[in-house]
Amino acid sequence: MIVIYAEQKSNRLEYIVNELFKHMYGMEVRLEYEADQFYTLPDNQPKVCYAYEHIGRSLHIKPAEILYEKGIREQTEIDVEQWEGRTFMFRTGKDHPDTIPYDIFAASFYLLSRYEEYLPHEKDRHGRYKATDSLAYKQNFLEEPVVDQWMQTALNRLYELFPDMEHSKRHFRYLKTIDVDNVYAYRHKGLLINGMHAVADLMSGKSRQAKQRLKAVMRVEKDPYFNIEEMAATHAPYAKDTLFFFHCGCYGKYDKKVWLPSLHYAIARKNISKTFGVGLHPSYRSAHNARLFNIEKSLLEFHTGQQIQLCRSHYLLFNLPNDYRMLESNGITDDYTMGYSNNAGFRAGTSLPFHFYDLQEERASKLVIHPFCIMDKTLHANMGLDADAAKHYVLEMAKKVKAVNGEFVTIFHNENQTDAEGFGWEGWSAMYKELLQELG
Repeated sequence: MIVIYAEQKSNRLEYIVNELFKHMYGMEVRLEYEADQFYTLPDNQPKVCYAYEHIGRSLHIKPAEILYEKGIREQTEIDVEQWEGRTFMFRTGKDHPDTIPYDIFAASFYLLSRYEEYLPHEKDRHGRYKATDSLAYKQNFLEEPVVDQWMQTALNRLYELFPDMEHSKRHFRYLKTIDVDNVYAYRHKGLLINGMHAVADLMSGKSRQAKQRLKAVMRVEKDPYFNIEEMAATHAPYAKDTLFFFHCGCYGKYDKKVWLPSLHYAIARKNISKTFGVGLHPSYRSAHNARLFNIEKSLLEFHTGQQIQLCRSHYLLFNLPNDYRMLESNGITDDYTMGYSNNAGFRAGTSLPFHFYDLQEERASKLVIHPFCIMDKTLHANMGLDADAAKHYVLEMAKKVKAVNGEFVTIFHNENQTDAEGFGWEGWSAMYKELLQELG
């Protein structure tokens, strides 16, 4: 057990200590508030002194003020610097050989709580917090799992101070997540829509696409997007580390472009849920609407015969803290939305799951947040990468996560796993299968 001495009690300190040591790294930890009790602990007892003055044989971290505050204010004193080859923040100084000169507890709390997202900011056109407004983007560490790196630094120092200390049993994991937004490019969209698009294709000289549409509608060829059964077969060897998120909303500008229900899709979805973890992909309309959210959740539960507890919002729509409160109050235990649509990287500074902390209510939630760091659309549309360049980038990001024994989470969409002409994703299906083989 690791004993951490602190001079004051606070919900924030208790939260971050439990998240970092217990929940993320599976290590026993206890907070001690009596200096005399801490000082008399055995020399071989792993200890962290979270106080202004260093006490005894222990790893020393001087506190910043944020963990002892209540309420939300602009944090103007955040120093982002390089130390020992890594990015650190919340500098508090070093006056002892066993001192880490940055408050890694405060820094981790700032990132995990998404403190900056509570501060005034301008949202994008979908009402989302923009990566470009984040400290990580501005200070060029968005692509680094800094919280995991800070913990690695702290644990290595503890192992040096206390050689008999039990090591964390964390190991690298690759979690594959599939968002199923749209299962049909052509079918189940009605004669009017298909007819209009076919005429438009012909008029613009896209005769091959017009023929492709006609063949799919007439059942001569398979619809280019209906590949979830093949994707399930591809992921069968990795079933324990694969999740499918199904969209269950109605037709809309930003929702799946299907008017009519499909029995084939319903059967495929139910079969997939027997082998893989399944979550709800709430529609654009239901992201902030509890009534619509519950209707879609009930539909997926009816179709799969399972209680749905996992979630990732369509278009990555969520605002803090209200949307996470809605998820928690409606039976969701794990959310996978934490990441940016337009930028790859670690929105909360970590690759590991953590509990949501509600800054307005100053409490730790039971809702577990699973951050992702890479989405196929980001690589293709925002970064302009082709399949080969995207593969190289993904593997480089995976190396960073492997280095800290983290959890590497990616998002790929079924509709982008097609080589059909005119969709612009040629080669991505083969590339993704190569990633699965290389990363496991």
